[in-house]
Amino acid sequence: MSDLESGKHNEEKNELIDLTLDNEEDKIDETKIKEVINNETTDIEINSGGCFRSLKQKMNDLMADQDFMQKVSVSNTLVLEVYRVLMGAFLMVFVPQNCDGNLCSFSENMNKSDIMSSAGLLINLVTMCSFLVLYGIEVKRENKLINYLEVNRFTPVDNESVGEALEKLDTIKKNNILSYDHYYYNSGMVSTGCFLVNTIFSCIVIFNNYFDNSTLTVLLTNVLFMGLKVNEVYAIVNTKKNVFYSAYLTNKVQYNDVDPDKLVEEVVEKEEVVEKEEVVEKEEVVEKEEVVEKEEVVEA
Repeated sequence: MSDLESGKHNEEKNELIDLTLDNEEDKIDETKIKEVINNETTDIEINSGGCFRSLKQKMNDLMADQDFMQKVSVSNTLVLEVYRVLMGAFLMVFVPQNCDGNLCSFSENMNKSDIMSSAGLLINLVTMCSFLVLYGIEVKRENKLINYLEVNRFTPVDNESVGEALEKLDTIKKNNILSYDHYYYNSGMVSTGCFLVNTIFSCIVIFNNYFDNSTLTVLLTNVLFMGLKVNEVYAIVNTKKNVFYSAYLTNKVQYNDVDPDKLVEEVVEKEEVVEKEEVVEKEEVVEKEEVVEKEEVVEA
C-alpha cells in the first residue's frame, strides 16, 4: 500500500509541476504578446508622425514652389475669365429687352424669330467660340512660360537679355514658347475683331428693343467686361519677340529667365567649368601670396 500511495503521490507531484510549467509558459507567451503589441503600437505612432511630418513638408515645398503657386493663380483667374466672356459675348441673351411692353425672359431672348435677332445670336455664338479658342491658347502659353521660364527680379527684362537667357533652353522648348506666343497674337487679333462686330451689331438690335435704363446699364457693363479683356490681350501681344508677359498673374509679371531645372546640360556643364576655373584661380592667387610672404620672411 505504501508503494501505491507513494506512486500516486509522485504522479500528483508531476502533474502539479507540469501545470506550473504550463502556467509559466503561458505567462511568458502573454508577456511576449504584450511586448509585440506595444512595439507595433509604437511603430504605428512613429510611422503616423513621420507621415504627417512628410505630408507637411511636401505642402510647405509646394507652397514655396513658384511654378505650383503660379498654376494655382491661373486656375482661379480662369474661372472668372470664363464668366466674363460669357456675359460679354451673349449680349442678346443677358441684356434686358422689350417684348410687347414687358421684360423679355431668357427663353424669349434666345428664341426671337426676326432675322436681325437670329443673326445677332449667331454672332454672339461665334464671338464666344473665338474667345474660348483664345483662352485655350492662352492657358497653354501660360503653362509653357511657367514650366520653362521664371520671374527673376535680379536679371534684366529687355528683349536682348531675355533672348540671351533663352539660349540656355532646349531648342524645342524655346520654339514651343515662341510658337504659342505667335498663336496667341493671331487668336487675340481674331477675337478683337469678333468683339467689335458683335458689340456693334448687338447694340443695333438691342436698342430697337429698348426696355428701360437697365438695358443701357447692363449693356455697358457687359461690353466693359469684354473690352477690358481685349485691352489686356492687346497689351500682352504687342511686345517685342522675347518679351513674355503673363496673361493671368497679378500686375502682368514678365518671364525673363530660364527655369533652373530646364537648363540645357551643356550650359550647366559650362557653368560648372567656370566655377571650377574661378576656384583654381583663387587657389593660385593664395599660393602666390604665400610664396611672396615666404620670400619677404627670408629676405628679412
